[in-house]
Amino acid sequence: MAMYTLMRKNEEIMMLQIGDDGNIVKLGKKSNTAILPLQNRTSPRGIIEWWRDRAIPIKQGKIEKMLRENGIETNGLYLTHNLGLSLTDYYWIRPIGSELTWEDVNLFDNDFKENLLLGKINYNDNEVEEYQPNSSLQGNLEKTWIIDNGIRKLVKGNHDIYSSESINEVIICDAIVAQGRDAVTYSLLHIDGKNYDYGCISSLFTSQQKELVSAYAVMTSELKPNNISGYEHFINVCDKNGLDRNIVREYLEFEILIDFIFSNRDRHLTNISILRDADTLKFISMAPIYDSGKSMLVGRDIVPVTDKFVLSQESQGFKEHELDLLKYVQNRKLIDVNFLPKVEYIEEMYRKDSQVSEERIKFVKEMYLRKIDMYERFANGENLSAIRF
Repeated sequence: MAMYTLMRKNEEIMMLQIGDDGNIVKLGKKSNTAILPLQNRTSPRGIIEWWRDRAIPIKQGKIEKMLRENGIETNGLYLTHNLGLSLTDYYWIRPIGSELTWEDVNLFDNDFKENLLLGKINYNDNEVEEYQPNSSLQGNLEKTWIIDNGIRKLVKGNHDIYSSESINEVIICDAIVAQGRDAVTYSLLHIDGKNYDYGCISSLFTSQQKELVSAYAVMTSELKPNNISGYEHFINVCDKNGLDRNIVREYLEFEILIDFIFSNRDRHLTNISILRDADTLKFISMAPIYDSGKSMLVGRDIVPVTDKFVLSQESQGFKEHELDLLKYVQNRKLIDVNFLPKVEYIEEMYRKDSQVSEERIKFVKEMYLRKIDMYERFANGENLSAIRF
């Protein structure tokens, strides 16, 4: 066991005792509650849960095998070795007795070499004292942070031999931007040694001034009244922290609609986020839309595309089904179908994957066109639930 101070940049928050497995076993007195992480603030075990959730998921890519090969027993221990550092916020842990500062360790300015996507950790390479950002990298898709000509970038792979998830990121990013909205810009990238043709790459959109806070963290920062939904609770907390509630609502409604059109089933509450000012702690804006790869029926069997099938897609986040999410939408005309990608573009992008079948391309195109038709019917006031049931 070892003692640490939980820090936000150079400000001390509280003492922590971390066990040999990398999990927090004891909390000290909080010295600065105003700068505590937002996630689970209402829980007495909030910091313990936040630290546990901060560690890279053990099922991400080949992380379990890589940790074992490098003599690291748990993902929590890996997080501890890297002081809990992240490229999305300013929290870290400083060993008691250490004189380390934020300037010494932060990953926005200090270099790192690690590449988890290719199976490298370099944990036993002590030639240079260096901390890594991947120990706090979330999601189950294999991915890694890199530095490309001084710019921090995220490289993501795919779950299988196909490039569909990476191709979807590019397609949907383009679609969102064409609607005049903000999205993270993705580009296809060939990754040596992989079974798929392409991964994708995007530039870091946080900084020393702007941090990323997930919708889950926002929602768990305050107790939700029993008489409102989690969706309305999120809007209320955003409003209280400096965002115009009408802008937040429109952002969420647009996201629901674009996810519906592209059948995104992975919009969970850590794939929706806000940007927060580092100094004032005020919410600056909703984050650009990101992580849309699990769309277009990735990984689903090819079946006849019927109206009922189109309207039976699952989702995550505020609701578990697309039709239930659509009930939150007040402005049904937020998408201009004239600016949606043409089906020929979808086909062109999918043909970049040398392993995709003609049958899969046909299936994706049919589903996409049917979804646009369903959206137009919804925009004109039709009750899609009546079709489904």
